Amino acid sequence: MRRLRRRAPRFRYKGLRIPPLAAAIVIALFASFILGGGIYDIVDNPPSIIPGPGGWIAIHPYMSEQTLNESLLAMLFYFLSFLGLYLGYQASRVSYDRRRAATYLFLGIGLILLSISGLYYLYFLKRSLL
Repeated sequence: MRRLRRRAPRFRYKGLRIPPLAAAIVIALFASFILGGGIYDIVDNPPSIIPGPGGWIAIHPYMSEQTLNESLLAMLFYFLSFLGLYLGYQASRVSYDRRRAATYLFLGIGLILLSISGLYYLYFLKRSLL
């Protein structure tokens, strides 16, 4: 007696194909938008600068609030960190070319260090205004 095999249906959609680099950029932009406070910017509509004791300041002194400029800077630094991580990943993919791999790796590490130091400096400025 012959056994009948039940085959799972195969869905092959050959329409729109998204390149992996474009998908990674969209995901990194969305994550940096969320981490930088983009939802807060949309919902609360914060000012870009606020009056301070000696003039106008771009960083809000309270930890529970932020200005639009502060949020945009945080988003930029988060995106730079994602870009540095992506360059580190690309360095492992081109390991056959040592010069290009080292360049990607050093650029990635530099971008990560730049973003960490920028975010720390932003946090330091916010704490020093209190």
